[in-house]
Amino acid sequence: MISFLWNGCSAILLKLGSLNILIDPGDLFSPVDLEDLLGKGGTIDIVMYTHEHTGHFDPSFLRRIVSEYDPYIVANKGVFRSIGRWADRSRSRSKIVKLKGGEMISLLEGKIHALRSVHPGIHPLVFLIEFHGKAIFHGDSTGFSHAFEAFSPVDLAFIPAGNPSPNASPNEAIRIIKALAPKVAVPIHGTDEELEEVGRKVTMAGLNVRIIRPRKGKLIEIEI
Repeated sequence: MISFLWNGCSAILLKLGSLNILIDPGDLFSPVDLEDLLGKGGTIDIVMYTHEHTGHFDPSFLRRIVSEYDPYIVANKGVFRSIGRWADRSRSRSKIVKLKGGEMISLLEGKIHALRSVHPGIHPLVFLIEFHGKAIFHGDSTGFSHAFEAFSPVDLAFIPAGNPSPNASPNEAIRIIKALAPKVAVPIHGTDEELEEVGRKVTMAGLNVRIIRPRKGKLIEIEI
């Protein structure tokens, strides 16, 4: 069973069995939110950052998460630089991983792959997360790249749909979906109209992919 909760922008809480991963949380989750979502004794195992822009990365929020849960941190170069200013004083220094495009890390009996995102920033990334036999793509706020075809096929894909990214759009989202051939695609990082448009374009293109339209703050369970 895979569960996820989208909280705006590209902020995702991904639950893979007992494993909990936060991706691009920014400051869009509160400690109370997480306590309720994780349940008694629950923890955050990994926090992942595609890039350092506001809305994706918030240093104060990360400090709270590190203090409360001591997770692994997987980050692009831009976020890693920022973390380095205070991580030497953190008990999690040994649990911080910097990834570049084309690199992979084995972590907690799974693998995390990175490719360069089509987006401004200091080496921004998209991720492929492989755990428990499932392959999950997180597309940050990227435009299309043929390099993403290396990840195909995937089980679940979080696809950026537009605003406020200068690169993402419904048309770019469809190109990414075609490249990844996901079983399930979830449009994120866009206006309500852009998220809906991705679903319409998938139908018009006759693509064999299930679209899940997320709602902010709603935990969704899916079988893949």
